[in-house]
Amino acid sequence: MSVTTKGGDKGKTSLFSGERVGKDDIRIETLGTGDELVSNLGELKFVLPHYAQAIERIQKNIFTVNSHCADTSGEKFKIAEGELEFLEKFIADGEKQLDLKGFIIPSENIRAAKADICRTVCRRFERRLISLGACANVDAAVIKYINRLSDWLYILARLVGKENH
Repeated sequence: MSVTTKGGDKGKTSLFSGERVGKDDIRIETLGTGDELVSNLGELKFVLPHYAQAIERIQKNIFTVNSHCADTSGEKFKIAEGELEFLEKFIADGEKQLDLKGFIIPSENIRAAKADICRTVCRRFERRLISLGACANVDAAVIKYINRLSDWLYILARLVGKENH
């Protein structure tokens, strides 16, 4: 199997259904932003090896979200039960360790800065999901998960920002 199919040379690509859409279609833009988030999270795993298992779990969930978005029926791919609670527990535990007041300029250290980059890509992914949801079936649980994920990344950045490495 070749990576080069030449099928996209005229600005079109295929969805799971086989339907051809423009590469600038909101569905493709959403998928690309999810892919960008997965890649940034991949780098974050190496910057924060202590959190690698949790980050990989999240990457797999982003694959599920992207599959949900690529499936025009919106029915096949769902975020598993417990994934939202996984994020919320980390957020609640992290908030207990932090004294959060007002906005911060992301710069505590390189690890925190990388987590903040992931957070900002995640926020863009959420905006793309909202745009896609205006014209396609996007499960509310998907949007809730991605919204919570950006909070998770914010807390992660603040926690590792306090570390002296």
